[in-house]
Amino acid sequence: MAREQSSITLAPGTATAIPLDGGDEMKITSPQGGQGGDFTFMGFDQALTRNINGWEKFGTVKVTFYADPGMKLYDGDGTPFVEVVEVHSDLRVDIVYPGCWREIYADGRPGCRDLLSEALGVERKQLTGMASFWAECEVDEDGYMFSNLDIQPGDYLVLRAMRPVTLAVSACPDDTLPGIRPANLLVEVSSGEISR
Repeated sequence: MAREQSSITLAPGTATAIPLDGGDEMKITSPQGGQGGDFTFMGFDQALTRNINGWEKFGTVKVTFYADPGMKLYDGDGTPFVEVVEVHSDLRVDIVYPGCWREIYADGRPGCRDLLSEALGVERKQLTGMASFWAECEVDEDGYMFSNLDIQPGDYLVLRAMRPVTLAVSACPDDTLPGIRPANLLVEVSSGEISR
């Protein structure tokens, strides 16, 4: 039986996990702008995802920093679970950052890794990868860092489950990142193609 389209509103610093069937699509929108977030699934391997997408895009040993439309996110066996269908934004889906965690915040607030592991019902150490959406980064000789995250009202991305998967999404709890303005995210799910 086909899933009816459903929606969830995520406040900043919260997360949800949604079971998807193969072919289901998830649309994540920042209605007011300013709010980014992260998503993951059990077994998501950021490093292998960067490597496979790099081989597919460049035909050589070159890793990608971002998962752009048409790229897939893989587990540690190289099995694709999620495809990035569309990114309606000047920003991209980063597949380098591992997410934040409670211990880095002076006030002890849960980071996205804490939020997503709780939503998935697992220990934080079981999360093997994260994808940050609506990111832009810069690289210098010492490292890789977020630049200004100018998330516009109505920016959205669409993900497609390639096989059954539980996809967890968080609304970033870090209000100190450049350009972040805490606001709600809208998460919509549908069987097949979702309205855009």
